[in-house]
Amino acid sequence: MKNIFLALLMVSTLVVFAKTITQKILVKGECGMCKEKIEKALDVPGISFAEWNKETKMLTVRYNDSKISENDIHMTISNLGYATAKMAANTASQGKLDSCCKPKEAVKACGAAKAGCCTKKK
Repeated sequence: MKNIFLALLMVSTLVVFAKTITQKILVKGECGMCKEKIEKALDVPGISFAEWNKETKMLTVRYNDSKISENDIHMTISNLGYATAKMAANTASQGKLDSCCKPKEAVKACGAAKAGCCTKKK
């Protein structure tokens, strides 16, 4: 009985220190099919909520930062073929997207549509 109590105490302590973060991330998708792909890809352990808005192109995601990092989320989206504010789309994956899901304008390596955004100022 004492061991069970000790084990429950340890588990509850870990739960208390786990931090849940809710964040909004710009994801450059185009249509309802993009929404399905993005939300399905983020249905993984550590993410408790993911919803992408087609009009605003904003993803609202709630995740446990002890199980998944913000960078992991950006990488998952990039590997689908979509650019985020922090990471360019994986070009090979972007090329495999349905035509309705491909960006209307070419997305530069830094994830922005404007040319020259990645150049360093001297």
